Amino acid sequence: MSEEAALQREYYLRKDRVVMANEKTLSEKEVILLVKRGDRGAYRLIVESYMQRAYYIALGFVRNAQDAMDISQESFIKAFRRIRSFDSERPFFPWFYKLLKNLCLDHLKRRSRIQEVPLEEDRVLKDEHEDREMKEVLWKGIERLPVEQREVIILRYFQQLSYQEIAEVTGKPIGTVMSSLYYAKKRLKEMIKKFLSSEK
Repeated sequence: MSEEAALQREYYLRKDRVVMANEKTLSEKEVILLVKRGDRGAYRLIVESYMQRAYYIALGFVRNAQDAMDISQESFIKAFRRIRSFDSERPFFPWFYKLLKNLCLDHLKRRSRIQEVPLEEDRVLKDEHEDREMKEVLWKGIERLPVEQREVIILRYFQQLSYQEIAEVTGKPIGTVMSSLYYAKKRLKEMIKKFLSSEK
């Protein structure tokens, strides 16, 4: 391989763009096209771009750090194997998210019961002032939500996505997203209210 060709295979991240060693900036679409041609180095950057988001989404679903890491890694492997079927004219993450979500749901189906994880180690919950028991009630409430409602809670409050972004990622109308979020919050508030009443 010539020196020029070697440089072409060296990439690094700069904000939301991918930059090659020769300073040529590539869009995500261009990187995906390189991946489709078998460039594993380019795919590594896709993984680096989305791994943290994938991990926290998986963690929100399965509530176990190691399982979340395993699932997020597996989802990237599956995405790489299926990358040729991906329409590079579309954004990568909504397509990838469906693979990730399905793996999370498959994991939950295989698991006979929810594994308890020490909440102080659960990095999804960011409010350090919340009482441990309240956190447990909140998480138990989230776990009991229908999948569609749990999904929008995770994307909205733990990933800070807008309604429009959630709609794009999940492939659902924005009205459906807002409705699911409304009923999810209503149900969670009822659970917390019931818990507070029992504490009096």
